[in-house]
Amino acid sequence: MKMIAICGIDCYSCPARLAFVNDDDALREKTAREWSSQFDADIKLEHVNCTGCTAEGVKFPHCEHGCTMRKCAMEKKLDHCGQCIEYPCEELADFLTHVPEAKVNLDSLR
Repeated sequence: MKMIAICGIDCYSCPARLAFVNDDDALREKTAREWSSQFDADIKLEHVNCTGCTAEGVKFPHCEHGCTMRKCAMEKKLDHCGQCIEYPCEELADFLTHVPEAKVNLDSLR
């Protein structure tokens, strides 16, 4: 099963969603540490909670408030970036270098 986010991440298997759904503090801690390193960011344990980018409920703070790709797609009334005529824009292309499986997901939706 997949639940594809606007940027192409599979929310269904995302550790932030899994940590929230399973109330798993060990997974939150591991994810915060890994994402802080991977994205050169200060991600705290309490940030690792999400129901999914396009689902109702709690969101990972960056995805809800700081993700310009999500904001852009919502303004354009797109379900995901793969529907955009500018796909992949420069920002998305940079993001996809960090999360190549997201590109596979978006390409499959085009």
